[in-house]
Amino acid sequence: MKEKFYSRKISSKESEKGFIFILKNQLNYFPDLNDHFILTNGELSKTVSIKSYPCTCRGPDKPHEHYYIPWNGLSSGEKIEITKTDVSHNYFLTVYK
Repeated sequence: MKEKFYSRKISSKESEKGFIFILKNQLNYFPDLNDHFILTNGELSKTVSIKSYPCTCRGPDKPHEHYYIPWNGLSSGEKIEITKTDVSHNYFLTVYK
């Protein structure tokens, strides 16, 4: 069953560095890596894409990628929810304080 939304609690790292972490098992909810889509929060709409960076947080023998959407202005502890329209590449960000 396809997910109806993506949600998470913003970490201090996400808040400080200006991004929304995307769990690997939830990547299929979004367009392909580096494909652009519109993310809207209230009156603010931005063209964004899923980005990645290499990581060895599990040790040098277990390299992997972390995935994220660049997005500034979120605070640690806030819960976010990203929903999408059925047809287009339009996604909506809701922030819960």
